[in-house]
Amino acid sequence: MPQMPVGERDKKMSEMASEAAAAFCHKYETGDKQIGSSPETYLEHSIPYLTVRTLHRLEEILKRQEEALKRQEMALTSLEADSWWIRVFAIVTGILTGVLVFLTIVLARYPLEDIIHSLSK
Repeated sequence: MPQMPVGERDKKMSEMASEAAAAFCHKYETGDKQIGSSPETYLEHSIPYLTVRTLHRLEEILKRQEEALKRQEMALTSLEADSWWIRVFAIVTGILTGVLVFLTIVLARYPLEDIIHSLSK
């Protein structure tokens, strides 16, 4: 007997569980309610369906979490690229600050008129 791929098998089982649950619910909606007199029959039919539905909800939750993780990884990659530009900007700003400090020291030591006068010679 050939084996069915897991995804295909799960899909078929889900469809069968949905059909069985619909038939079971229809049976009890039409007046064949024996839940009170034999709750084990009700549980016997409903527990597998609820289990399958719970597993499908968990699968959906896992898919959403994987998508969120991918978005977070993309954001992290973007932050790493931004971090490189921030470092470059910080280095350039540090160099310019050093130049300004140097010019401030020069201007404090020598009056501006003397500098202008020496440049005009």
